[in-house]
Formats: sequence, structure tokens, C-alpha cells
Amino acid sequence: MAQTDVIVPQTISDTTSASPLFDPTGAWEYINSLNENEQLWDGDDNPLKQDLVRLLQHSKEPYDSIATRLSSGQFHLIEVVNEEILNRDSVAVRWLNDSTFVVDSTGWNMDLLMTEEVRISYPVDFSTLVLSDSLLDDNRMLDSALFVLDTTVSTIIDTVALESLDLSLYSYTEMGISPTLDDPVNRRSAQINPDSGFLVYTDTISYMRAEKGSLLFRVSGKGQLDSLESAVETLLAHHEIRDSICLTINDMYGKKTPFWVTSGRADTHRFWVKNFKNDSITLWIGNPESNEISILLEDDIDVNRMSVVELDHLPVAIHEPVLKLAEMEELKSDPEFWEYEASSAFSFNQTYLSNWAKGGDNSLAMILDMNGGATYNNTVAKTQWVNLARLKFGTMASGGNGLRKNNDIFEINSKYNKNKWGKVDLSASFYMLNQIAKGYNYPNDSVPVSKFLNPGSITVGLGIDYKPFKETSINLAPLSYKTTFVLDTAHIDQTNHGIDPDKRSNQKLGTQLFIMNKVSPFEDMTITNKIRLFSNYLDKPQNIDVGWEFLLTQKISWFFSIRFNLHLIYDDEVKFTVYDEAGSPVLLPDGSEKKVAMAQFKEFIGLSLLFKL
Repeated sequence: MAQTDVIVPQTISDTTSASPLFDPTGAWEYINSLNENEQLWDGDDNPLKQDLVRLLQHSKEPYDSIATRLSSGQFHLIEVVNEEILNRDSVAVRWLNDSTFVVDSTGWNMDLLMTEEVRISYPVDFSTLVLSDSLLDDNRMLDSALFVLDTTVSTIIDTVALESLDLSLYSYTEMGISPTLDDPVNRRSAQINPDSGFLVYTDTISYMRAEKGSLLFRVSGKGQLDSLESAVETLLAHHEIRDSICLTINDMYGKKTPFWVTSGRADTHRFWVKNFKNDSITLWIGNPESNEISILLEDDIDVNRMSVVELDHLPVAIHEPVLKLAEMEELKSDPEFWEYEASSAFSFNQTYLSNWAKGGDNSLAMILDMNGGATYNNTVAKTQWVNLARLKFGTMASGGNGLRKNNDIFEINSKYNKNKWGKVDLSASFYMLNQIAKGYNYPNDSVPVSKFLNPGSITVGLGIDYKPFKETSINLAPLSYKTTFVLDTAHIDQTNHGIDPDKRSNQKLGTQLFIMNKVSPFEDMTITNKIRLFSNYLDKPQNIDVGWEFLLTQKISWFFSIRFNLHLIYDDEVKFTVYDEAGSPVLLPDGSEKKVAMAQFKEFIGLSLLFKL
């Protein structure tokens, strides 16, 4: 292991003079040697090492000098020019024969060369050497075709092994290298070095260079210098805001008060200034801008010193006070634009039968009806915004049947009026009708026919609102849009709610008339009527959708009342199956069930517990 030299300062005893151990140059060299000692740190991200690095950098040159140079630099004025350079790189090649080679980038395996010895017979004709018949033996001719054996060695290239090593064969002729190694797209050319030992690649590289004298070399473009200038300005401004200095203000008694000079702090601090006679005044010291301090004297300060004088020389002035009534303006209360109200009614009905000769079923029914409203009234601007929300949910159980839902309404009604002509306002309305829980067409309790937002109905309209009486409102919106939608058509049959089988919504454009009236014919009795009519311009405008709700409340004590509620709905597009006297569906000639539009009716009467805020 290599030994690292570390500069260790000498230990100074208590008797040594108080002179510093290092001068600035020696201290810098000592800390720098510790930073370069890798054995001293557990990594370059050590927080102490990073702090020491920043200390060394700051001691070389103060930040103010660097900030001055950077703030004066205008990088966007530096010219950028395009230049090209040639970059050459060589790769060793291995010749297999006089014209065939492979690129030897990693060292060619000699086992790819396979040798095989082959014996080849070359025929030689000796018939021309026969000079006489004596050479013939028993009329048999001398075999004139004699064979001389010779041996040659051939080299076989294993191309399969070359492909497995991802090596390609190239041929070199006067026409060049085939297949070519040039890459015109990337501006690269290849050629064989004259000594035939290397393949030389020549790349033409284009780059952008900043003008000489700018201390920059290659850049990606003019936008890089603009971004650099913007980033430098941002960091300089950040340091200007973040940097702060703590000033310590001492009084004559040695009390020290810290005061931070920080850019962006417009608040002031109060300091008491006293002299030896304990006279004091108040100074307000602030930091309005960066590198600025403001000092203000407390208002209404009169510095006078008490003295003993002769009574004869003391001037006496007698002033009679002036007493009179001061004018006062009438106090005006702050207007309250919003009014809130909330009410709830809980109804409970229960019947129990035991050995009842006339027959009947045990039953239990409960209904919770909650209403809330927020109304904005601005008499100066002649505007009114009425927001109402209602949740009505009821369950019942009878006989052997379990708990079932028998009432589920969730609606939001919002109306914005701008008064123009006395009792007639311009109006914009929004109405949403929905339910909370799943609903079933009993006795079938396995397939839901409704659930939250399935179906849902939204109506928006523009028109006028007429208020002939305080508790009566007639809203006519000749430009209204109504949509009824079923989001989950996989579980909810949208045709039960007037929507075509191949659609998720039914959209209408027409006129809406909404009438709401509340009267009290007798003491503690309230009758509320709500009628909502809608006519579709685009399809059968004569078939009007009707929604009517009647509510009668008779108070019998301070928290109990009797409520009678009727709810009627008629929608021409909501069809119901027609049954005969035997209770079977009536069939059409094509075999389908006959369905017609019918009025939907619901009635409830019971004793309710009322709460109202």
C-alpha cells in the first residue's frame, strides 16, 4: 500500500506565545492536504469535507469579486461559428490471403485456420520413349500412362466460426474495400493504411465554437449561452436575497442586541438609546433594501432636562379649556350577505301484531329528510344566489321481508338572479337529481335498477324569475338543457329510465318552468308545493315532463309534527310493462312486452321529529 504524507502541525504548549499556528497560506495548504488524503474520508460526499472544500474555494478569492465579473459578462454577445475537424482512428486487420482480410479489433483466433493435406496424382505419358518393338512383351503394350504422386497443403477458412465471433470478411482491390466500410450518413470513410497493417477510419465532425477570447470553446448553440447568462443572473439574484449579515448594537452599559441585515425585510426594530444621565430616546432601525439601513427617531419625542428654578421666575399661564360637543357619524353595521338554514325531519312508523284475528303483517318504516340552504343577498348590486340541497332516505321492513329501501332522493338546486325590473329578475338555474343507495324492483332483489349516478339528471337553464309574493317564485327558462344519464350500463338497464339501448344518456333542449310556493293557512301549519315542467323542443314538445311534490306539515309540539307528503312524476320516455288481469305481461304481435308511459306516484304520512337551525 502506498504511503500518504500528511502534514501534522506541531503541538504548542501553554507557555507558547499567542501567535497563530498558521499563516493564511500555511492554513490553506494544510487543509488542502487533508482533503486530498483519501484515507481520512469515507467518501467525497462527506459533509465536513464538502464544507472544507467550500472554505478553500472562498479563501482563494472572495465571492464579491466573482459576482462582479459574472454580472459584467454578457454571454449572449459572444459569437458562435461552425467548424469541422477530422478525427482519425486505426484498427488492426488480419489478412487471410492477398486480397481478403478481417477487422482484428480484439485479436483474431488462430484456431479458425484449418489445414488439410491432399495427395494429387499427375499423369505422365511415356509412349514417346518407345523406340523399338523389343520393348513389347508378348504382344502386350507397355502401359504408357504412369502416375507420379505429389502432395499439396490447402488452407480452409471456417466461416461459421467467423460469424459466431461477429467477424466479417472483406476483400481489397484497386476499386477499394468490398463490402464498403464507409458511412456517408455519419460522414465517416475507411481506407487501408499503406503498410496494410491497419484500417484507418476518418470521421468528419462538425461543432460550434465560441469566438476566441471568450474563455469558452465548444458550445451546443447560441441558446446555451443565453441559458448560461440567465442561470448566472438567477443565482446572483438568489445570493443577493439569501445573504445576510448580523450586526451587534452595544449600548453604554455593554448590553448587546443582534440585528440581522437581510434583503427583503421591510419591518423595523426598536432600540432604546441612553446616555450617562439615563436619558433615553427610541430609535427604529430597519433594512428596507439590500445593503441599506434606515434609522428613524421615535415620533413625538421632546427631550427636556429638569432643572431647579426660582418660583418668581416661573411663568404661570392659565388656560380655560374649550368644551363643546363633537360631531359623530352614525355607526353602520357591516353587511351580512350570506344567510344559512338547515332542517331535518325523522319519521318513524311501527306496527306489531300477535294473534291478530283480522290478519296483517308486522312493519317498521323510517324516513330521514334533511334540507340545507345558503343564500347570498346583495341589495346594492341587486343580486341573489340561492343554493338548496336535500337528502331524503327511507327504509322499511314488513312481514318476512328484510330491510328494504323505499325512499331515496338527493337533489341540488342552485339559482342566481340579477334584478332588472322590479319583481322580475334575470335568472340562471342549475338542478341535479340523483339517489344514494342501490334500488331494486322487488321482489327481485338480485338485479339493481338504480344506484348512485345511475341514473342521474342535470338541468341548466337561462330565463327570468318572477316573485309576486315573498314565498312564491316562478322561474321560466326558455333556454334549458336537460340530460339523463346512466354511467354503469353493464349493471343498470338504461332503458328503464328513458335512454335508448345503444346510448348512455338522453339529452334534451327545451323550456323549463319551475314554481315553488309556501303558505301557512293556519297557525303552525305549512304547505309547500314544488312543480317542475319541461318541454323538449327537439322531440314531441307536447309531451311535457312533470314533477310535483306536495308537503304539508302540522306542528303539534315544539319538536313533534305530522307530515303528509305526495310526490308525482310523469316522463313520457320512461315506460312500464302493461299486465293483464291474470298478472301476466301483455305481448305485442312481435312477441315483445307492451310498455307505456305511466304516472309515478308516492305518498307518505307519519309523525316526525323536527330539528331546525
